[in-house]
Amino acid sequence: MTELGKRLKEAREAKNISLDELQEMTKIQKRYLIGIEEGNYAIMPGNFYVRAFIKQYAEAVGLDPEEIFEEYKQDIPQSYQEEIPQQLSRVKTRQQISPSGSKWVDLLPKLLIAAVIVGIAIVIWLLLQQHDAGNKSGSQIVGDTTTEVERPKNSPLEKAAKEEKEKKQENKKKQQETKESPSSDSTLTVVEKSGNLSTIELTNTDKFVIELTSKGTSWVAVYNTKGHSFFQGNLANGQTQTFDLSAETEVFVKIGRTLDVDIKVNGQPFAYPIDPKDEVYQKLKFVFKKS
Repeated sequence: MTELGKRLKEAREAKNISLDELQEMTKIQKRYLIGIEEGNYAIMPGNFYVRAFIKQYAEAVGLDPEEIFEEYKQDIPQSYQEEIPQQLSRVKTRQQISPSGSKWVDLLPKLLIAAVIVGIAIVIWLLLQQHDAGNKSGSQIVGDTTTEVERPKNSPLEKAAKEEKEKKQENKKKQQETKESPSSDSTLTVVEKSGNLSTIELTNTDKFVIELTSKGTSWVAVYNTKGHSFFQGNLANGQTQTFDLSAETEVFVKIGRTLDVDIKVNGQPFAYPIDPKDEVYQKLKFVFKKS
């Protein structure tokens, strides 16, 4: 194991992150993560991926990638990109083209421009023909059709239908607001903090709804103490997941990157018990005590 691999592994274990969890957070295969910790870069798919995988590993465990690269530059392969073939094309240069061919090359752009102009002119002519034909057809139809009697505007029947529609929309809006409005009496209390685990009690309410919104990309997991998982995976930028946990008593929420995930409990913004700048990966245990 290299010094770099040892440093990364210690940072991972300090945050209580298993290799399986790190694989979910970074989407890097577990065998490559083990290879990084052991300094076995030969199993990587290419030299380019070495730097990329180390960077993702360091960010996931809260280390500065640039600082890691500078401090352990002797442990990281110097070549991070595959060799680019020098011969990228077999196209001849202008100096290799014969004089007669050079004339055709100079003339080609002019011919292409002329062809484009002719094509546009043809399209415009066809559109004008269709427009004229439509006008003639429309005028004939108007002459043959029977004039409809215009219905009086704002008739009592239309007015009543309009009022009924507005009333339904207003009732629907009120029901939605009532459904989404949080209980003003609910109380969140942080009762314990240990490492990156915080225990929070939710009281004075009969509802328990958690809403997770991602501002970047983060791995999250939501599950109860009975082993049932409500969600486990990555939240994409702008994605929101809502969970109605009113039937639960204890729920765990794991956030891989707290800087990129906002939490609401019963519609109210929830502040992380530990500053996300100090602990990027946090575990939250919610204890729900119904009123």
